[in-house]
Amino acid sequence: MMFADAKARLEGDKFINGSGTNGPTGIWTALDGGASELSPATAEVFAAADVYSTIEDLPARWQQNAAWMAELSTVNAIDQFETANGAKLFPRVGDAAPVLLRKPLTETSNVAAHSAIDPAATADNPILFVGDWHQYVVLDRIGMAVEFVPHLFNTASNLPDGRRGWYAYWRVGGEPLSVAAFRVMNIVTAA
Repeated sequence: MMFADAKARLEGDKFINGSGTNGPTGIWTALDGGASELSPATAEVFAAADVYSTIEDLPARWQQNAAWMAELSTVNAIDQFETANGAKLFPRVGDAAPVLLRKPLTETSNVAAHSAIDPAATADNPILFVGDWHQYVVLDRIGMAVEFVPHLFNTASNLPDGRRGWYAYWRVGGEPLSVAAFRVMNIVTAA
């Protein structure tokens, strides 16, 4: 269970932020700086209009199979958007099977968090992804190799220090087939 959890956490991060060197190309890495990266209507502010503009910018070819992906605080922010009368603007976001603008919404902790946006820092904050996730391909070589390491070495002295450990490795890759199949709302902040 420990290896499965560690593998899932590492792959989750790499499928979003991976460099593509000796591992998957993350979706954010592939979209960063390209035409699929969108900015909010008001600088440094995430609003309901940005949700609409993100899906509307996705080409029609990819809309039929589109699905959303965001971190929990972003999902909660979207759930709190209201109409002028105080009704929820996106009422199905809070459902057990969340839906945003008729498209499935998946929560993942590997995407940048709306709650972590710091207007006092210069940073990219890619908080909301939408696209046809069939266009993100994961190639996974079946199996994982696990080895017992009888002597771990202290990095300071380069001598064994009595610890033992396990070493696990596997092969996996991931990459979007077409970056045009995705859009990301990036809330850029500047100090």
